[in-house]
Amino acid sequence: MFKKTLFTIAAAAALAGCVARPTPLPEPSSSDAALYRSKCGSCHAIAHPKRHTAAQWEHMLEVMERQMKHRRMEPLTEEERSAILEYLKRNSK
Repeated sequence: MFKKTLFTIAAAAALAGCVARPTPLPEPSSSDAALYRSKCGSCHAIAHPKRHTAAQWEHMLEVMERQMKHRRMEPLTEEERSAILEYLKRNSK
């Protein structure tokens, strides 16, 4: 009985280590990271900047802006768009 309990505890601990934890955003206290979190995270879970290359982020931002327009959401200002894109590019893979 003791061995079975010990095995169960060890297995649970090993599995707990496999649970994916979100990777913190780079520059977490920057205004650019905060803007990215607030604007992009208002509709969906935000992706870590390293998920895409700089070129892919340019495309993704265009796609998201079309989605915002389609949903009749307030568009990003030029300053917001520039800040978010530069943040993503600076921290991309």
